[in-house]
Amino acid sequence: MLSSKKNNPSPQPGEVTSIRAQVRQSQRVSIDIDGEFAIGVSLDTLAHEGIFVGQQLDQTRIDRLVASDNYDRAKQSALRLLEIRPRSQRELIDRLRQKSFDSTTISAVCQRLSEAGLINDEAFATYLIEQRMRTASRGSTAIQRDLYKHGISKNAISALSQQHDIGAADADHALLYARKLSNRLRGLDKITYTRRLSGVLLRRGYPMSAVRAAVQCCWAEQSNTHDADCDRDE
Repeated sequence: MLSSKKNNPSPQPGEVTSIRAQVRQSQRVSIDIDGEFAIGVSLDTLAHEGIFVGQQLDQTRIDRLVASDNYDRAKQSALRLLEIRPRSQRELIDRLRQKSFDSTTISAVCQRLSEAGLINDEAFATYLIEQRMRTASRGSTAIQRDLYKHGISKNAISALSQQHDIGAADADHALLYARKLSNRLRGLDKITYTRRLSGVLLRRGYPMSAVRAAVQCCWAEQSNTHDADCDRDE
């Protein structure tokens, strides 16, 4: 994760001879040791580590500087992700690993952000549930699957499912989503219509009972028959 020379050599001990602002990254500087570029660090890292021109850096101090800058870079990456939308701890860990940050750095960042209340799996799970239920595009099975994929424990998923009663709206949401798709399937025979619409709804995580009722209702509406209960709210 260092900005360094060819083959990423580790900075060597010596005297800090220059600290130069980086042109493309205004919040970072380049540190020269013994007249040659050694490492790029953030302004926060520079201030935190107290680096100045004329200072002698031994290997221990350099290692600490590298670790401190890695931490700062990982933290800034995590904060940028959190600015877009809430994230679970598992998701942040996976994204930081993709950026090649080491496990020790990632753990330190996650601990700090958790202490600051910026990582909260319960709050994230509530956000995801409310978002999925609001759009009515995912059934309860899919919502639970999404929670598990984001690192929420099975016990927590069970408790949250009861708390938010996420299966209660399955029938209404399945019918609402089926009606959006029904016109695209107009002209198909009943068997093909049922197979295709059922497949979409099942993949969206709606239970079979809700899927069956929604498909029967939509077919009845499209066929102008009355062989299904279609009295649910539009």
